[in-house]
Amino acid sequence: MIEIAGLPAHILLIHAVVVLAPIAGLAAIVYAAAPRWRSYLAWPLGVLSLGLVPVSLLTAQAGEQLQKARPASALIHEHAEQGDVLKAVSVVFFVVIAATLIVSYEPIGRRFAFLGHLRTNRAVRIAVLAVAAAAGAFFVYQSIITGHSGAVSVWAR
Repeated sequence: MIEIAGLPAHILLIHAVVVLAPIAGLAAIVYAAAPRWRSYLAWPLGVLSLGLVPVSLLTAQAGEQLQKARPASALIHEHAEQGDVLKAVSVVFFVVIAATLIVSYEPIGRRFAFLGHLRTNRAVRIAVLAVAAAAGAFFVYQSIITGHSGAVSVWAR
C-alpha cells in the first residue's frame, strides 16, 4: 500500500482531486461562457486538466490498494465504482479541454494550422465550447458524487 508519512496515500491525494476537479470544471464553464476571460483561463485550464489526469489515476490506484488492505463494505465498493467513473471523466475532460483550446484559443491554435477549417468555423467553435462547458459541469458533478460516496463510506459506519 502506498503511504505518505505513515498515512495511506489515498487519504492525502484525494484532497487534490476534491479541490482541483471542481475548480477545473468551473473554469471550463467560465471559459466557454465568457470570451473575455479566455486569455486568462486558457493556460491554467490546460495545465490543470492535464495535471488532474495523473493525480486522479494515482489517487484511484492508492484507493484500490487501500481497499485491498482493509475490509471493504458495500459503501466502499460503491465509492470505488464512482472513483472508476471519475478516472475516465478526468481523461475525457482533458481531451475535451485540449480540443477546446486548439479550436478557440489563437496562441495555441496557431500550432495546429493543419486544422484550418475546423479552427475558423464558427459552428465548430460554438459546438466545442458547449461540449467543454458540459464536460466541466459533469466533472464538477462526478467529483462531488465521488467525494461524497467516499465520505459516507468512512463516516457512516
